[in-house]
Amino acid sequence: MNMKKWALTTVAAGLLVVSLAACGSGSKKDETSGDNKQVLTVIESAELPTMDIAQATDVVSFSAISQVMEGLYEFADDSTSAPAIAKEVVTPTNDGKTYTINLRDDAKWSNGDPVTAKDFVYSWKRTVDPKTGSEYAYLFDGFENYKAISKGEKPAADLGVKAVDDYTLEINLEYPIPYLSSLLAKPTFYPLNEKFVEEKGKEYGTNSDNMIYNGAFTLSDWDGTSITWKYLKNDHYRAADKVKLDEVNVQVSKEIGTNVNLFKAGDTDIAPIKGEYVDQELDNPELVKRIYPSTSYLQYNTENKVFANKNARNAITKLINSDQIAKNILKDGSMAIEAFVPKGIANQETGKDFAEEAGALMKTDIEGGKKLWEDAKKELGIDSAEVTLLTSDIDTAKKMAEYIQGLLTENLKGLKVTISSVPFKNRLDQMSKGDFDVVLAGWAATYADPYDFLQLFRTNGEQNYGKFSNEEFDKLLTESATTYATENEKRWNTLLDAQKVLMDNSPVTPLYQASEAFLVNDRVEGLVYRAIGAPYYKNVSLK
Repeated sequence: MNMKKWALTTVAAGLLVVSLAACGSGSKKDETSGDNKQVLTVIESAELPTMDIAQATDVVSFSAISQVMEGLYEFADDSTSAPAIAKEVVTPTNDGKTYTINLRDDAKWSNGDPVTAKDFVYSWKRTVDPKTGSEYAYLFDGFENYKAISKGEKPAADLGVKAVDDYTLEINLEYPIPYLSSLLAKPTFYPLNEKFVEEKGKEYGTNSDNMIYNGAFTLSDWDGTSITWKYLKNDHYRAADKVKLDEVNVQVSKEIGTNVNLFKAGDTDIAPIKGEYVDQELDNPELVKRIYPSTSYLQYNTENKVFANKNARNAITKLINSDQIAKNILKDGSMAIEAFVPKGIANQETGKDFAEEAGALMKTDIEGGKKLWEDAKKELGIDSAEVTLLTSDIDTAKKMAEYIQGLLTENLKGLKVTISSVPFKNRLDQMSKGDFDVVLAGWAATYADPYDFLQLFRTNGEQNYGKFSNEEFDKLLTESATTYATENEKRWNTLLDAQKVLMDNSPVTPLYQASEAFLVNDRVEGLVYRAIGAPYYKNVSLK
């Protein structure tokens, strides 16, 4: 059950590993600051919501946590798992249900305390404790006693993990989890220093003064709402001698035009760009594009009167022309999508891509969409309806929301769509509370398995924000994770069937498979954009 069998397939020119030792025009920035420090400047697309690993659910938080914290494993350049605090990536015993992991003895917290197996045990039990309210606690599904803990039937102390000694961690599962080694590289599975976290209580992770670190950097100048912050080299880090950067300065900018101007002026080394700006920079050797397993989509609140109706949801899905969105609206390298699970996730034994095997489960049919909408109105007993489309206030999201608004208003007679554009952090908060009619959202692979995408819609699932519930879908997901956990072909086919049920019911409408594009100064070396996870700045240096 070696995780290296689980692969991310190549999409377009690579799904991606981009290592930058670039060529091209340099910025006017000096190679280092005046005191010869290595200082990297980066633009982030949104505010930082949290630094508590149990509460983080978004790419900005996970990116920040990945710079200042470290777990058992980390993601290698090809997105497979590589040892970090663990001495090696282990193969399970007991028919795939027991992992015994030996830890390095040189990992330390930023206060000088050693990082031990007990730190992992404390962190994981804290996350699964219902009192913590972690939306990512479900990632422990399959650990001994997790189900009972999540229902309040057993205490978090009974989770199937224990410290055999200071540097030996044992994990016990109820059934094999084929992708566990990939999960263990995710920030949700990082350790926590119990004494520090308990002292801080609810303040832990809310600003840089209430944090402790075991990664390559420490966080500075973040008050919980600020749009700038810093990563400073952590002298207590186990491999501090290999970290070249002294400082990373981060600035939030939501306007793509501003990002380009800052980059051209030499005021930032890394700038995310989108849409027509990508087109304009195609000949720029400092342009880097990343295509990865991700889906951008509309999610419906099925407790809303209109979207409780299956025909209303399916009507919108039939209107969508994903190819048009990718090529004519976004124009940034994003790809058309034909179902919810994107391209780029391969079967561990056959190497076949899940999305390609699934085929086209959604096709544009404007007239069919109009008919379904008329059917929905009759079933609902209405002639008209008003709904609000929730979106983040970044350029691309606002542009996409306006396109959706126009498409629906033009084709679905009697439907009025209002856009609510709010800061990224607010959009996440409203989503998690179910405070929306329909929301423009996205999901990127956290591990190399289609279950990662499909589990979002389990009945009562932590991230099933739209409250979708389907007995057949739930049954197929459960079978894939338990009955067929070790039978690859049956498990794969069960997940394919689950996606068909999902698409037939349209709790979400897939829009496109996203890409990311960045302008990266040619003085930046060692930066790798992998298919999974954020880049690690600890590997970066400046020429």
